[in-house]
Amino acid sequence: MNPEEAAQSLAMIRQTQAKAIRTQTWLPTWFITGVGVLVTGVLVVSEPGTPIPVTICGGILLMAALGALTAVFAKTRPMTVSDPAMRRAFSAVYLPWLFAGIVLCWVASFALQAADVPYGMAGGGVVMTVYFALGSRAISRRIARRVARRFEETH
Repeated sequence: MNPEEAAQSLAMIRQTQAKAIRTQTWLPTWFITGVGVLVTGVLVVSEPGTPIPVTICGGILLMAALGALTAVFAKTRPMTVSDPAMRRAFSAVYLPWLFAGIVLCWVASFALQAADVPYGMAGGGVVMTVYFALGSRAISRRIARRVARRFEETH
């Protein structure tokens, strides 16, 4: 194989790799929504006035559900890219989105509590869960595009 053919073959391999990266679901909607539901559950069982048996049993069930959610995610997750581009994209795209969801939860929770809505903190958790459910697909696509672009540029 001459250098020109090798370069073409390598370019085609890079294109195929970038295409695979673009189609990967980085954050499945079911997983990030499940995390939001679990946070909402923690807010429910920790609300003042929640009966102690509900708090204890709910806390145990929530921890078991977190373990199950994490195990299913780890088993069903497709291949991942271990690359600085992935870490940069994840940090630049995912973390601000995640923190915005947490701030949204706090704002909604405190507003509902200030309005004396029963289980207002849990209501904030529901708002965050909806934010996660509606935004996870777009964030996943954005991460995939960003990683693929950087992958093409650096490899």
